[in-house]
Amino acid sequence: MMNVFKTCCTLLIILLLLGCNEGNDNVEPIADFWETHEPFELEYNVPVGLNRSDNFLEMAEARGESDLIEASGIVISTANPGHLWSHEDRGNSNEIFLLDVATGETVASYELTGIFNRDWEDIEIGPGPEAGANYIYLGEVGDNNRVYRDYKIYRFKEPVFNEDHRGKKTPINNQDIETITFRYPDGLRHDVETLLLDPWTKDLFLVTKRDFFSIIYVLPYPQDTETPMEAIRVGEFPFTRAVGGNISLDGKEMLIKTYDFIMHWERLEGENMVDMFKKVPKLAPYNPTEPQGEAICFDHNKGYYTLSEFSNAIVPVLYYYHRERP
Repeated sequence: MMNVFKTCCTLLIILLLLGCNEGNDNVEPIADFWETHEPFELEYNVPVGLNRSDNFLEMAEARGESDLIEASGIVISTANPGHLWSHEDRGNSNEIFLLDVATGETVASYELTGIFNRDWEDIEIGPGPEAGANYIYLGEVGDNNRVYRDYKIYRFKEPVFNEDHRGKKTPINNQDIETITFRYPDGLRHDVETLLLDPWTKDLFLVTKRDFFSIIYVLPYPQDTETPMEAIRVGEFPFTRAVGGNISLDGKEMLIKTYDFIMHWERLEGENMVDMFKKVPKLAPYNPTEPQGEAICFDHNKGYYTLSEFSNAIVPVLYYYHRERP
């Protein structure tokens, strides 16, 4: 009788989960989704095997020059309309920068007190532990020489700009910053420049850069901030040199870029991230191609921005690709 009762309870929980998802964009996997996941491999040719997306205008609009020398990630601000966040990578300061999307100008910076910029490579924004709050996720995930034993993602509530901050460096209290420390399975070490946050589930994804094919890993929510986590291998893309990515704020679209091209994915209501990863992407416009473009993000209208590092004596320009179709 007890076994029958347990079985009925399990079925009821599953039905409740399915019922909650019906007609809802938020897909909450059952607890053991990632523990039972089998990594996948994909086969398509990039870029020659991909169709071109017609969702965006082909030519980028130049918004203005940036004074950041090694911008490695960007993400749209949710608390500060008309702005986006950026940061620099290895060897640079422990600050995030608020940029004006109309001009590319750095409006203010915010210092992560007590934290060293070992190699910050990408940034995301979205939900976190506190309901209704938006968090910045800053990935200390770079490892050019594959020498680090562990990696970190810093999570903190998005700063709110006020005029007193303009042109200044404002501290973010160390006590307000959570650290998600993780390692890869089997002692592997990877150089990663692409961090992705699924706003439907709050899972974090990492896409490697220097492997023969870019490998996808996940840190499922709730991420542990007390003891190191072990990332779970999700699968691998049939391309390499992923240097930046972003998931739209509504969770329905994804961009990943290499130095030479940008790919665009879409997912339907009820699909999870694995469903989207397995789809064949389309080529999104990348015109002009940047000298060392490592940063990309959607805006609220699902157009997208790109920003390069300073390279070959070319000053980086903030570019915007307008959305042409819903």
